Amino acid sequence: MGDKSVPEALRSYIERADKAGTPEDLFREFDSYVRSFGIEVSSYHILAEHLRAVPVEIGLVRENFPDDWTETYLKRHYADIDPVINQARFEAEPFHWFDIEDKVKLSREQRFFLKEMKQVGLTDGIAVPIFGPMGTMAYFGLGRTNGTLDLSHEDQLELQFACQTTHNHYLDLTAEHHNGDPPPSLSARETEILNLVALGLSNAAIAERLGITDNTVDTILRRAFKKLGVTNRITAVLKGVGAGLIVP
Repeated sequence: MGDKSVPEALRSYIERADKAGTPEDLFREFDSYVRSFGIEVSSYHILAEHLRAVPVEIGLVRENFPDDWTETYLKRHYADIDPVINQARFEAEPFHWFDIEDKVKLSREQRFFLKEMKQVGLTDGIAVPIFGPMGTMAYFGLGRTNGTLDLSHEDQLELQFACQTTHNHYLDLTAEHHNGDPPPSLSARETEILNLVALGLSNAAIAERLGITDNTVDTILRRAFKKLGVTNRITAVLKGVGAGLIVP
């Protein structure tokens, strides 16, 4: 990137992203970059592949939102009504989450959804729509848990470019999966424990119910996380639901 009109921080991020050898490395660099804009939490969803819509719970790649919110999002099936992600499918540029009320008429459930976001501490954020290769469309949710985001229009477009770079490189790193290879299946024990996680049980409660140790539960969960390509309980459950491994 030799164009001097490209901000130095963005140019540096693009170079680091291109060198990332794994999705974990890529998102570590991404988190570091967006933090300079006051962004504390984020999520990344693939919304369409080969021009075909992908359900939100299946397309979730990663998130680091507060546990209270992700658990609520899961238990109340908010993926079905999330007005911010729904609207992002029809937008070309970033927009603030809570400006959605000025864009579309919301149902009572959707208004309650936005109210709950604020109650759990998601005080501000932007929705970033992305259109990528292979007929893909993606969504990045970039937010704060304290205060507001003071972003100029140029800041938002810079963030969108960074998200585009992240999406494109993620597809490069996971090309085998996106070329149609099915995700690995879980063992019967892994599926059983993931279903208990979906019920809200702690590792200790699962261990007691199944007559095994906490360490065994933790080991099995970590193995399931690796197979599903996730790093936490909530994302694992969302992907499990999307893959039909968990019956809501």
